[in-house]
Amino acid sequence: MRYILILLLLLQFALLSPSLVSGQRLSRPTTVPQDTATVGQDSVRLSAPKGDIETTIKYSARDSILFEVGSKVVNLYGDAKINYGTMSLEAAYIQIDYETNTLTATTLPDSTGKEIGTPVFTQGSETYAANRIAYNYKTRKGRISEVVTQQGEGYVHAAVVKKNQDNEFFGLRAQYTTCNLEHPHFYIGTSKMKGIPNDKVMTGPFNLVIGDIPTPLGFLFGLFPTPRQNNRASGVIVPSFGETRAQGFYLSNGGYYFAWNDYIGTRLTGDVYSLGGYKVNMDNTYRKRYAYSGSLGFSYQYFKNDEADVERSRSTTDNLLAALPPTQRTIWINWSHTPIPKPGQGRFSASVNAGSSGHQRLNYNSPSQYLSPTFNSNISYQKNIENTPFSYTAKLSQSQTTSGVYNFILPDLNFSMTPTSFFEIFTDNLPTGRWYEQFTVGYNLNAQNRVSNLTRPAGDNFQGIPVIGARGDIDTIQLDNFSRLWENGQRSATHNLQVNLGSYKLLRYFNFSPTVSYREAWFDERYTFRFDPDSQKIAVDTTNFGRIYEYNAGASLSTTIYGTAYIKGKRVEAIRHLIRPSISYNYRPDFGRESFGFYQRVQTTSFPIGDQDPFRLLPRFANVPGPGLQNQVSFNIQNNLEMKVRSKGDSAKTEFEKIRLIDNLSLTSAYNFAADSLKLSPINMSMNTNLFKIFNVNFTSTFEPYKRDSLGRQIDEYVFDFSKLKLANLTNANFSVGASFNPEARRTQTRTPSNLPALQPDMDPLLPQYVDFKIPWTLSFDYTIGYFKNFRPGTADNITQSLGVDGSLNLTDKWKITYFASYDFTSNNIANARLQIYRDLHCWEMSIGWIPYGFAQGYNITINAKSSLLQDLRLTRNRSARNNF
Repeated sequence: MRYILILLLLLQFALLSPSLVSGQRLSRPTTVPQDTATVGQDSVRLSAPKGDIETTIKYSARDSILFEVGSKVVNLYGDAKINYGTMSLEAAYIQIDYETNTLTATTLPDSTGKEIGTPVFTQGSETYAANRIAYNYKTRKGRISEVVTQQGEGYVHAAVVKKNQDNEFFGLRAQYTTCNLEHPHFYIGTSKMKGIPNDKVMTGPFNLVIGDIPTPLGFLFGLFPTPRQNNRASGVIVPSFGETRAQGFYLSNGGYYFAWNDYIGTRLTGDVYSLGGYKVNMDNTYRKRYAYSGSLGFSYQYFKNDEADVERSRSTTDNLLAALPPTQRTIWINWSHTPIPKPGQGRFSASVNAGSSGHQRLNYNSPSQYLSPTFNSNISYQKNIENTPFSYTAKLSQSQTTSGVYNFILPDLNFSMTPTSFFEIFTDNLPTGRWYEQFTVGYNLNAQNRVSNLTRPAGDNFQGIPVIGARGDIDTIQLDNFSRLWENGQRSATHNLQVNLGSYKLLRYFNFSPTVSYREAWFDERYTFRFDPDSQKIAVDTTNFGRIYEYNAGASLSTTIYGTAYIKGKRVEAIRHLIRPSISYNYRPDFGRESFGFYQRVQTTSFPIGDQDPFRLLPRFANVPGPGLQNQVSFNIQNNLEMKVRSKGDSAKTEFEKIRLIDNLSLTSAYNFAADSLKLSPINMSMNTNLFKIFNVNFTSTFEPYKRDSLGRQIDEYVFDFSKLKLANLTNANFSVGASFNPEARRTQTRTPSNLPALQPDMDPLLPQYVDFKIPWTLSFDYTIGYFKNFRPGTADNITQSLGVDGSLNLTDKWKITYFASYDFTSNNIANARLQIYRDLHCWEMSIGWIPYGFAQGYNITINAKSSLLQDLRLTRNRSARNNF
């Protein structure tokens, strides 16, 4: 009967055309009516009539549903739920008033008097939790009391919130915070607030409250972007402040970020200094999904250092700052473009770092950047031609040094053919396994145009010999000196042909592989030298074209030898020794002979000293084969040693595992039959292994087979003396051992973007990139010792030793310490050290970084909000080589 009554009431509601009555308030029920007939959960679906209800209202309740037919009201008790289009409402008690088109939700007291069932209102991506919610589903307006809602990364607490038909909300006595606690650690308090979902939150006058203590920090208005998740928004970048001795007080890295769309963003920032300098940076990032991503940056700086000479006269402590150059203007361009590879398509990539030679030394972020001698740039396009062995690359390259030397390759063209069988090239038949079907040929063509600001073919001298009419180098790269740059250029085309004659079995156990190679290069310059006895210099004449070539032939013979010693011990079953010896032969003519025309024997002086030869062999091209006949045999022996042991556990099982004792022990050398003396090359030995799956051991050394005279010069007499068990002289050796404990934690560590603010562009070495509190501890060390023999009489040999330690330790769930130190035993001092302490403060975090020694000496203390939205809400104290604040 109860369900028949419900259906009749629903039919009555469907025939009614309710009128709009605005502003009615619903009195909150004081008790929960008991329905003894209710079992389980009641649910009702009300179909949409032709009236103010636009779609179906679905509602349900765990306890009971009570209809008040006369007043057109439905009461839902116990886990009440309503779904109306994109809107949903959940609460302990909900009332539907069809007379006023309103939904009202409140909490209810349980048997102990505690309020339960906090109303939760959701519309689209917006969610509100409050003690009382009233919503008009016709006008789409609502009033929410004691509300908490999330807007982007932030949370809004308000005494009263009104919501309009545009989904905007207006808060009274509101708080804005990024702390997700019911009672937040900090908030921005304001009397009035307006929020536009997925856009921004705006406030009137506000002040910052920390730990319920109001602070004087605030402003006349507030604007907080709340974009959709993973969306970017434009906004102001708040600068950091500090002081440098050379340029005074500064505001750094302040500006504006332009989020043009989901794919392109521009960061425009600048620095300004109290002593007159400034810097402007423009950084652009772009990305096209499944296609490419990249960044393009430009920096212009006016560096003013009027006190440079005064600083140079101060103590050693100030020498670092005194070494900064005087007033100058610099620029720097960086561009990085990375494509996403796709089958059958070309690949365009770019990595550009170019600008004024002194810019990076003025704007370093690490010692390696400051001390880097060169900066390289490349722009390339590469494509493999489908269904063929051919590929090509077009590239533009540039390199520059801190001393002001610029080299360009414009362009660098490369065409290649992967090794292909002669049989496949000249016939259409299927391979039959004959020996000559293994013959392969590979080809490569490389064409370049090299341009430099260094005068060519010679500046003041050519290979140390003074030159007549030498011109100075080009100091600056400008359009006015383009013709001189072109004259300095070198155009060349190089052909490389590699012929592999297959691999064959000899005497069942040996692999025999012959090879032949040929290289030919064309140049637009060929030098001819002439000695002038009056000036004691040489004149260099240049012709328009020249050609060089070189060829060589060789073969290799290799095999593998296995040796096993069966121990049959308690755990050790056997030890296996694997030996891979190989021998190779290579022949190449002496391309230094004048008959080839690649070198010219030139008189360089009329007044030789002692038995000095006044004639020198000078190359006539930019890149020529080395002189000297090569008739050489090379040797190589590789050794591997491993042990087979029973696995730990049940002795009844016969499972075994292999333990590596030596991964690779290698000996290499060569003997040149064509050399006049010292035919045997130095003997190189190397070894590496992993002990107990923890310690990585590496060893390299070089031995000389020849004796030396009293002046330290090699003589053609072997050191080998079997009676004294002396084979060769050790000239240098290097031994290193390292270990990383808790390696599983290191492998599973996830790198995510830092929440900490960047005080300088790119990175600050005193700030962490990411802190993972899930890893309790890590520890790694690396010990290295090196030996270098000094052959000068009366000088001692060099021995270097260093020890590096790196690790982290969680003192508690919220405290973490990371450390790094390197000790130099040779100089008995700490070469490098870094200590960082982190504290997780829930919605805040604290970091302390300290570098006590070295180039980047300094410290940093930062307390900041975690949210990237409030990343400028921080307190910082730092001091470094550039910052004295």
